[in-house]
Amino acid sequence: MKFSFKNKITIGYLINLTVVLTIAFIFWKISMNTDFNLWNWLALTLILLSLGMLTVVYFILIAQLKAKNESEIKLLETKNLLQSIINNTTNPISVKKINGEYLLINKQYVSLFKIKAEDIKGKTDHDFLPKEIADKYRSSDLETMKAGKEIQVEEVIEQMDGPHTYLAVKFPLLDAFNRVYAVGTIATDISEMKSKNQLLVAADTFFKMSKDILIIASQNKFVKINPVLSKVLGFSESELLNNTFYTYILPEDITITKEHIKNLKNQTSLENFRNRWMCKDGTVKWLSWTATLDLKTETLYAIARDITEQLKLENEEKEALNSLYENEQKLNMILENISDGVIVANASKKVVLANYMANELFEIEDDSKISANFSDHFKLFYPDGKTTFPLQNLPMERALVGESTDDIDVLLLNPATKERKRVLLSGRSLVNTQNQVVAAVVTIKDISKYKMIEKELKKTELKYRRLIGFNKNIEEHEKDNEQNNNEEKE
Repeated sequence: MKFSFKNKITIGYLINLTVVLTIAFIFWKISMNTDFNLWNWLALTLILLSLGMLTVVYFILIAQLKAKNESEIKLLETKNLLQSIINNTTNPISVKKINGEYLLINKQYVSLFKIKAEDIKGKTDHDFLPKEIADKYRSSDLETMKAGKEIQVEEVIEQMDGPHTYLAVKFPLLDAFNRVYAVGTIATDISEMKSKNQLLVAADTFFKMSKDILIIASQNKFVKINPVLSKVLGFSESELLNNTFYTYILPEDITITKEHIKNLKNQTSLENFRNRWMCKDGTVKWLSWTATLDLKTETLYAIARDITEQLKLENEEKEALNSLYENEQKLNMILENISDGVIVANASKKVVLANYMANELFEIEDDSKISANFSDHFKLFYPDGKTTFPLQNLPMERALVGESTDDIDVLLLNPATKERKRVLLSGRSLVNTQNQVVAAVVTIKDISKYKMIEKELKKTELKYRRLIGFNKNIEEHEKDNEQNNNEEKE
């Protein structure tokens, strides 16, 4: 049978009380047979003091026991409260003795290392962790005790979904004599935060390294800019951030800029908006903007490019195209009003241009249907009308290999209509800046009428020669005329 400490005190008190009362009874019996002298009074006084002191000590012990019990109850409540608090925090928490043995862990710590709280007490990290990791933890604990103050260390812990980085705050626990008796650790999983920080660093690096102008702004002031804007405008970052951005926009473009920014509240984004900005050196730059507005914070996010040189090139190109168009129109007017046929073929021998006279000669209105190979449309002969003209000697073929030709006399026979035409063909090459042949130009001069007139003149000459009786060489002229007539019939 077990007795509580309170019962033991009570039993002891009763035993001592019985002893004192027994002594008092014996003293009373003895004193009745003798005279009551000074010693009797002294003995009685001691007996009464003993009873009083015994009773006082009893109640003091009972009070101390009660206080101790209340203190233990409060300590237990405090311990349970502390354990409840640390168990309901999301951070793993542990307390270790200076020799590395665990005194306290919370359920997050249990979950993290997959070990029961009752199994870990009295054990060290080396009892359940790999030696390398346990040594590292022990080293940081010793560093905390040596420093005598809080330190922060990053610890990597392997978990089911991979390694997690924890920021461990380690701090010494001191006893009543201000001596370190334990080390407490509160760890926070910073894997996600560290990943976000890495993303922020990467984003900031991208922001600074971008070749485009990147800005974050309020309705009228830059909040953040990358170095490109300073480089383009020539103003320092502090100058641009300390003034409204309307300070740097050309006055004529401020109103339309404000309107477009205002319209962002009703639109999803702004694309390819162009306005002019004043540079520190007095020049003006054109910037093309793409922007969007965060309606909650009214923060403006924008990307811009310096298109000054691009616009300059576009204007120059436009002027060049206008000039080219004017020249082309002039060329077409000249080509359409000359009496010779003209065709232009590219390096692939495709006709890209033919004037009216060429269309009439080939009897084809669509330039693209005219073949650069004359043999596709005509039979080709020398002027005698009998000898076939070699295709490789045609001006088109020779021009495409870089040779120039002038007034090649060729007889063209249309197989369908049997019509004959005497033409003079000339060819020239068109070369590019690398001196490569890219096209060929062939002019076609129809001399059929001139040959007819020449023949008529010869007939008239013979007629008048006979009339005046000049018969020398008449027979030779008649033979030539007869030969020409035969050629035409053939």
